[in-house]
Amino acid sequence: MPVTELPSTPAGAGTRFEVRRDVRLTPRQRWIGFGAMAAGSLAMAFAFAAGGVWPVLPYSVLELSCLAAAFAWLERRSREWVAVTLGADRVVVETAAGGRVERRELDRAWLRVEIDAGGDRSEPVLVLRSGRQAMRVGGNLPAAERVALARMLEGRLPAR
Repeated sequence: MPVTELPSTPAGAGTRFEVRRDVRLTPRQRWIGFGAMAAGSLAMAFAFAAGGVWPVLPYSVLELSCLAAAFAWLERRSREWVAVTLGADRVVVETAAGGRVERRELDRAWLRVEIDAGGDRSEPVLVLRSGRQAMRVGGNLPAAERVALARMLEGRLPAR
């Protein structure tokens, strides 16, 4: 999931950082690939069934059902993203997951960027805190990119 720093918007909204999954195939290409795998699997299953090994058919259907569920899960996850916009006095954090887009605004004067080691967890967690509000950001990023995003955000905030 690459982190993209976009230039300031014309309205002066500030710097925007986006974190999106690196998706190489379009949804149509993914489902065409699924169709090709399904056709091959069903062709083999019917060939075995024609040869008298008919119990292969239910297992082939089960296999394709699991594969379809995995493709649907990947399709849903490919549309997840996080955007952090640093404005003059506000920080807007937008997240899209599970078909819902959530937007939270944090006060920039109180904003702290923290890397929480998480105790027994092996990967650090990036947390944005403003007053009593706390928000995890970049949970889908690899640990190194999560730390890099934290450093980029800290570099844009005023020193304390």
